[in-house]
Amino acid sequence: MNRSGRPTWVEVDLTAIRANLQTLRALLEEGVGVIAVVKADAYGHGAVPVARCLQEAGVDSLAVAILEEALELRRAAIGSPILILNGFWPGEEAEIIRRDLTPAVYDQDMLLRLAREARRLKTPARYAIKIDTGMTRLGVPFERAGEVIGRCLALEWVRCQGLYTHFSSADEPGHPANRSQIGRFRQVLSELPSETPAECRNHMANSAGILAFQEAWHDAVRPGLMLYGINPLSGPARLTLSPALSFKTSIMQVKTVKAGTPVGYGGDYVTPGDTRIAILPVGYADGVNRLLVSGGNVLLGGRRLPFAGRISMDLTAVDVGPVPDAAVGDEVCLIGRQGSEEITAREFAAACSTIPYEALCRIGPRVPRIYR
Repeated sequence: MNRSGRPTWVEVDLTAIRANLQTLRALLEEGVGVIAVVKADAYGHGAVPVARCLQEAGVDSLAVAILEEALELRRAAIGSPILILNGFWPGEEAEIIRRDLTPAVYDQDMLLRLAREARRLKTPARYAIKIDTGMTRLGVPFERAGEVIGRCLALEWVRCQGLYTHFSSADEPGHPANRSQIGRFRQVLSELPSETPAECRNHMANSAGILAFQEAWHDAVRPGLMLYGINPLSGPARLTLSPALSFKTSIMQVKTVKAGTPVGYGGDYVTPGDTRIAILPVGYADGVNRLLVSGGNVLLGGRRLPFAGRISMDLTAVDVGPVPDAAVGDEVCLIGRQGSEEITAREFAAACSTIPYEALCRIGPRVPRIYR
């Protein structure tokens, strides 16, 4: 049971994350670097502890979404190279240079501002060029990549660390967009000017792309979800991953109620018979989506039990009639394993009509993380 105070918590197994990185390394060809994605608080796992674990395990680089996430890591004395996937806003150039960060750039004005600040500080700046090969999100349109890259490489005080792009549909390996994007990125790379710096490391594959398209590995890959032990594909993965996160709570009260008793807001759930209702100190403010009532479960004593009534902001009810000895303080698992039963992050997400990425990121900051 959690001993930190609040009887709702997340356990993060750093050994599992390290093992997943090692498993990935064994899959990759020699020389392919690993850029570990730790944005969004490492997908809810805790950015600083996870980044420190990955750094100690020898990861080549880290990737975050925004400057604030990179600064959190630098303040924690994490010295690995850090790629800022979403680039930067005007006024952030000096902090990026001082902290030795590598932002994405996707138009020449961004790079001009970075170069001017680098010249003022007399410190060369790093950058990576984001190419839009079909996601239609951030990035230089692939049709204009050649001319933009040429102008970027001609600037002084800034050093290109590589080109990268992002799959739109890698979790659907048969989607035609995948082959189209691979082909477009290859074309861009084939047309790079001869003066391209030797330190440039080009990359494309996210977790799903790593597993589905070996030809998309290039100089490096960008695993995210798979580092946390979750298969990004709907079908079997090429390797065995160890889930790192468990989401748990404890019973705070047990009520014996008669048949026909309404439970929770609106009385949507009415007990079909005499039973016992357990109240859990966790709710949608903690990441327990209200949609779970229509098909989700918890684990108690190694048994699956359904939710009873609407999930509240801070409290949730479960019918524990099938577990007659359920008592205050008993551990209840929302994501994770109890005995022979397991609720995976994918199952938890599916019951919320969403994907594991969102389900994990929605586990709120007031839920303490415990690392082992």
